Amino acid sequence: MTEDFQIIRIAAGERVFSQGDNADTAYLVLEGRIGLSQTIDGRAVDVCTLGSGEVLGEMAVLEGGRRAATAIVIEDCHLAPVNHAAFQQRLVGADAFLRALIDSFIKNIRTSPRLFLRRPRSFRDHVRQMNTFSWNLRRFAGRLDDVAMADDVLDILDRLDVVLDDLANVAELTADKRHDLIADEEMNGVDFSDVVGSEGRRRL
Repeated sequence: MTEDFQIIRIAAGERVFSQGDNADTAYLVLEGRIGLSQTIDGRAVDVCTLGSGEVLGEMAVLEGGRRAATAIVIEDCHLAPVNHAAFQQRLVGADAFLRALIDSFIKNIRTSPRLFLRRPRSFRDHVRQMNTFSWNLRRFAGRLDDVAMADDVLDILDRLDVVLDDLANVAELTADKRHDLIADEEMNGVDFSDVVGSEGRRRL
């Protein structure tokens, strides 16, 4: 499949893109490793390291806008650039289920972008992020054609939410010297109904 792409080589130490750059292209990593970092309140925070078979800058082909992170090559890389137009062309040719699944992922990422970009540090951060993932799983359950299976998933998530409430209480009582990277105000306006959409609300 890579024969459809123009392959570019970038040496270790070079920058693929910087946080704040205009974004219209994603990159498939064919060889090598790339480190992603994000500057938050003047501090550089390592986000992750990507290697062969992984994609960086994917939001560029989904929504455009500006880069949310900086990408620097750790080991010499061969990359396959994919711009927005090429991605949309491939998406049109995908089957209906795959298009719906990708659309679901895009909506989830739009709902809480900073939670997905930031690596949780404190106990409280982890609990907040698990709550967000629980909400997103409820949206997935709402898309299942098998109603019985969807109900089973929601039952499990109901039990998980009870545990997460307990963990949230523990987090408030536990001394944790690590500072929070995910602030409470980032959750403001992110309600269950915003995350799951109408198809996942039958338990409300």
